[in-house]
Amino acid sequence: MRNSVVFGATLLLVILFAAGAGADGTPEVRGVARSGVRLSLFTDSEMDFQILRSLGADGSGGGTAGEILLAARQIEDGNPASWSGVFLSLAERLEEDGATRLERGHTVSARESYLRASAYYRAAEYYGDPLSPDTRSWGMKCRETFLKALDHFPWKTEAVFIPSGKGEDFYPAYFITQGKPGERRKTLMAQSGFDGSAEEMFLAVGRAALDRGYNVLLFEGPGQAGKRRFHPDSIFVSDLGPTVRSVTDFVLKRPEVNQKQIALYGASFGGYFALSGALGEPRLGALILNSPLTDMQEYFFASMGEETVGMLKKNNLTTEDLKSIPKKEMPLKYRLSLLNLCIRFGKPSVAETLDAFSFFRIPDDRLKSLAMPALGLVSAGEGPTPLKQGEHFAATAPKASLHVFERESGANAHCQLDNPVLSWAVALDWLDELFR
Repeated sequence: MRNSVVFGATLLLVILFAAGAGADGTPEVRGVARSGVRLSLFTDSEMDFQILRSLGADGSGGGTAGEILLAARQIEDGNPASWSGVFLSLAERLEEDGATRLERGHTVSARESYLRASAYYRAAEYYGDPLSPDTRSWGMKCRETFLKALDHFPWKTEAVFIPSGKGEDFYPAYFITQGKPGERRKTLMAQSGFDGSAEEMFLAVGRAALDRGYNVLLFEGPGQAGKRRFHPDSIFVSDLGPTVRSVTDFVLKRPEVNQKQIALYGASFGGYFALSGALGEPRLGALILNSPLTDMQEYFFASMGEETVGMLKKNNLTTEDLKSIPKKEMPLKYRLSLLNLCIRFGKPSVAETLDAFSFFRIPDDRLKSLAMPALGLVSAGEGPTPLKQGEHFAATAPKASLHVFERESGANAHCQLDNPVLSWAVALDWLDELFR
């Protein structure tokens, strides 16, 4: 075990990083902010944001304000185990409620309960120990209840496993279609980012796209949450070209798909993933990035601050260190956060993980080769670094444009989680007009 003084210094900096605030407490001091607004339900800013994230799913049936705010009151501030326990209990209660209502023949009520249960299982999964089988089981319950919910909607939903072309490896996905047999429709392919899931992407944009007449494919790439439920050793890759090609191959074979009207949507870290994948896939008709991230090292380091990055590199905590640091040296939430970071990038130490971010960058010559129409979305409340990268993306890619959600719009959070209805309107109206 390392010297406790080293851990103490690391802890202080990690706390500052996690809070996302500078010395004066303002989120704008850092280059990246989770949101330009605070609910102030917790002193822990990340937990505050995660409640906002759950509330944002309300518009798609992924929660209710009453259930989520009541859950927040029961969570111990800053305690990830408490968070997971409260949301797990809520998810189980809603799953049972769905089953009871289904037995009584109330299919609409049942699907609503199942869909909220799925979202709450995801919330429990978020703060779970990345090495614990319990966390994986919560993710599988998220998937199971999601499918139970979708079984009772008017669309046809298939849980599919798209071959990656590498042995028995696959990408888990959901293909949701509607309309008459043989009718070809426009299609939206969507993926989340660092800690989201395909089920969450249904709430984030999938249901809104279905309402507008699209087929929807929700998929999970290497290292993403839903992929790791099946393959716990899967790690992020910097070039999603092979993945997007495999997914596009699958979509183009579907008789429900208009082959000239296929779009790819990436949310959060998925903005980078989708961009890297689209660069190698000329069959796509459009690209939507929320946010358009071109340099993940710049983005991530801006969220931490130079001092924190320097200290973490200097101390070079290993995954073995992070598994065994006592709570008195580093609270569980920071230990799990750093451990999860290392695991998702497949690196044995924090320093090597931070170095790995340098590979997640799209050079200008590749951006200039992006031939399809592309739309970037960014909220002003996310801070100057996402805005800077969005502007660079729009200025460099030949057919790209950028929509900035100003503070007055009420969309001030990362990926517009505080105003998803406006986000859908901007993104999908743009796509409708393009495909029209």
